[in-house]
Amino acid sequence: MRTLRLASFGIQGSTNDGLTPEIVMDFAAAFGTFLEGRSVLVGRDTRQSSRMLHSAVLAGLMSTGCDVLDFGVCPTPILQLSTQPYGAAGAVSISGGHSPMGHNALQLIGAQGAYIEPIVGETVLDIYHARDFTKARWNTLGKVRRVTDYVEPYFERLAAALHTDAIRKAGFTVVVDPVNGAGCRFIQPFGERLGINVLPLNNVESGHLAHDPEPRPRNARQVAALMTHIPANIGFVSSSDMGRLSIVSESGETASEEYTFPIIANHVLARQSGVLVTNCCSTRTIDDVAAKHGSTVTKTRVGQAYVISSLADERGVIGGEGNGSVALPSFSRAFDAFLMMGLILEAMALHGRRASELINDLPRYHIVKRQVAGEPRRGYQALERMARTEDWRADGTFSALDGLRVDWPDGWLHLRASQTAPMVRIISESRDADVAERRAVDAARSLEHLM
Repeated sequence: MRTLRLASFGIQGSTNDGLTPEIVMDFAAAFGTFLEGRSVLVGRDTRQSSRMLHSAVLAGLMSTGCDVLDFGVCPTPILQLSTQPYGAAGAVSISGGHSPMGHNALQLIGAQGAYIEPIVGETVLDIYHARDFTKARWNTLGKVRRVTDYVEPYFERLAAALHTDAIRKAGFTVVVDPVNGAGCRFIQPFGERLGINVLPLNNVESGHLAHDPEPRPRNARQVAALMTHIPANIGFVSSSDMGRLSIVSESGETASEEYTFPIIANHVLARQSGVLVTNCCSTRTIDDVAAKHGSTVTKTRVGQAYVISSLADERGVIGGEGNGSVALPSFSRAFDAFLMMGLILEAMALHGRRASELINDLPRYHIVKRQVAGEPRRGYQALERMARTEDWRADGTFSALDGLRVDWPDGWLHLRASQTAPMVRIISESRDADVAERRAVDAARSLEHLM
C-alpha cells in the first residue's frame, strides 16, 4: 500500500513508495510558486533518504526561480529560528522527525519561523494538485548557496535566553541521545555554550537511526542504562529533528514524554504567569500546573502549527504538546529541544533541584496510549458513528474540537484519526491506572467493531 500524506503543513510518507523524488520535486515547486521566487532556507536530517529528497527539493525550488540557502544537516528548530535573520520568505525542513526510519517528510515554514498556517498550506496544496507551477526561464533559475555561519548566532541567542551563569556554576553532567539524527553535530556546541559536561549517545550521522526516534520511555532505555553507571545529573532523548524531548532522571527513571511540557511550564510560569497553550490531548497535569500559577489554558487542535498560531493570537507565555514539545514565543516560534534542555537545566540550577525532584513536583496521572490501524476513510467514518452514540461517553463532557474527547472528574479519553499514519490514536488518562486502561481498551474495541 502506497503511503503518502498531504497536509497543510507539508507532506510525508514511506520513502520511494508514497514519498518519491518526483512528488517531492513537484511539492517543492508548488511552495516555490507560492513564494513567487523569493529566497528559501533548506535543511535536512541524517536519514539515508534525506540526501536524495534534498536534491529533489533544491531542483523544485530552483525551477521556480527561488534562490536557496542550503543549511545542510540542520535541526528543524534552528532552521525555523534562522528564517528572519537571513531574510528568507520561508524554509523547507526535510525530516521524518519522530516517524520510523523508512519514512520521511517535508515541513513547510513561513517567513516568521513558524510552520505555515493551515490556510496558507491549503493554497500550496491547490497549486500542487493543479500543477500550476512557475517555470523560470533558463537565465532566471534559482541559485544555491551553502550556509554554515548560522550555528553561532543560534547558540548566542539561546544562551542569552537562559540563566547561563547559574547553569555553568552548577557543573552538570548530562547524557544526550539525539538518535543519530540532525542534532548530532550540535550537541557539543550546546554543552560548551552552557558550560556543562555533555556525554553524547547515538551521536553519529550514519544515516541509520539508533532506535525509534519518538522520545518515549521505551526508547530511553539506553540512556537509563548508562545513567546507572555514571554520575550524571540528567539524561535527554530527542526526536531526529530535535523538536521533541523526553527526560531520564539521575536515578534512571524514564519519565513519560508527557512530563516534559509540565516540568518546563512549572518553571516558566513561576516567574511569568499568563496564557498557556496546548492541544486537546495533552496530560491534565499541565492544567494543574497552570492553575497553580494563576494562568489560563487555551486548547487547540493537535499539531505545532495550531499551537504556535494560538500562542500568537492569545499572546501566550508558553505553548506545547504532550508528545514532548515546548515553545517559548519570546525565543522562537518552534518546538525546540535545545531550548527545552536549557530550561530544564536552568530550573535545576536556580532552584537546586534534582531531575527526579522536578518530576515528583508534578501532579501525577496514569496515561494509556493505544492505536487502531485502518485506512483513514474508515477511521473517520468510525469516529463519526461513535460521535452519534452516547453510551461510551455517559456522564462526561463531550468535545469534538479535534476528534472526540470526553472529560470526567477523574480523567479523560481522546480519539483522533492520525494525520501522519493510517490509524486512529487513543489516549486515556485517569487518576486510577485501571480506569485509564479500561477506557482505552473499551474504546479500541468499539473502533475495531466499527472499522
